[in-house]
Amino acid sequence: AEELLTKLDTYREQLAQVEEALEQQPDEPSLVKLKNDLTEVIVLTEDLVKYQAAAPEEPAPAAPGVGTPIATAKPQPKSVHTALVGRTCEAFYEQKWYNAEIKSVRRDDRGIERCTVSFIGTPNSREYKVTDVKMLRPPHPAQCQPGIRCQAIFHEDGLWYDCVITEQTEKGYKISFMDYGQKFEVKFDQIRLSSHGGKVAEKKRTIKEVATPAGYKIPESLVIQKTDTEDVIETKRRKIQAIKKQQRVDRKDEEAQKQQSSWLKFHHNKASTRSKCGFLSGKPKESMFKVPDTLEGRVGVCNSGKEMTAFAEPRKFTYHYV
Repeated sequence: AEELLTKLDTYREQLAQVEEALEQQPDEPSLVKLKNDLTEVIVLTEDLVKYQAAAPEEPAPAAPGVGTPIATAKPQPKSVHTALVGRTCEAFYEQKWYNAEIKSVRRDDRGIERCTVSFIGTPNSREYKVTDVKMLRPPHPAQCQPGIRCQAIFHEDGLWYDCVITEQTEKGYKISFMDYGQKFEVKFDQIRLSSHGGKVAEKKRTIKEVATPAGYKIPESLVIQKTDTEDVIETKRRKIQAIKKQQRVDRKDEEAQKQQSSWLKFHHNKASTRSKCGFLSGKPKESMFKVPDTLEGRVGVCNSGKEMTAFAEPRKFTYHYV
């Protein structure tokens, strides 16, 4: 036990050094992996220390004497993974992974470690090889302070749900599910940090605003009251002037954006009109006097029913006709 405690202190010192390095280089993948590995080793070592402290001492074997029966049966081999009892894991059942809890661990006649798991939320249980189940990796307690958002396993269906940590306990954490408001206590390995981790953001206060005759919006708290002193009135006026100045700048920027967008829209419409045919498009515009491709096609006929205009026969000018 003393050797395990010494190793545990060493692991914790190493974890503190890694966390300091992560503060300077938070995106370094090697440091993140090292931190996760150290966290898992610390948790497993703590479980092993607790198991050794709780295990009863074995009585010394009695010396054979008169009237003492000699046992002929082989002693039952003990499992080396008894510290896993009570831990949460994932087990493969009916083509899907389910959250389960390890109830017992044994070593069979061939020396293979086997564990009996009970699926969370169902009465089903099954025996697996220890190597066939995936142990859930709990986050470090330093990452699970009260107010942190995470996900926890709901004991009635064994699924993960968003929650908020409210308190740390000896066995795990007290959490409150965000969608349903229910509060439960879960084991230390039945929570995981969500992708949008962090403390729950406080709701922003909504400030009531009052519109002035000129169209400006100022907070209701800056409206000058009859009971205000001259100093308070002067302070409020300065703040109102600053707010109006900023709103005028915002209006000018908004108008400039509108003008720019309208010009771009106009330019786009003109460009689309030119691109149809003819000008700068490379596509020739069809003539209104184009000859039809069919044999019956005629040019210059308007179907008016009248004859074509008659002109006098041209004659050469001579003095004989004068």
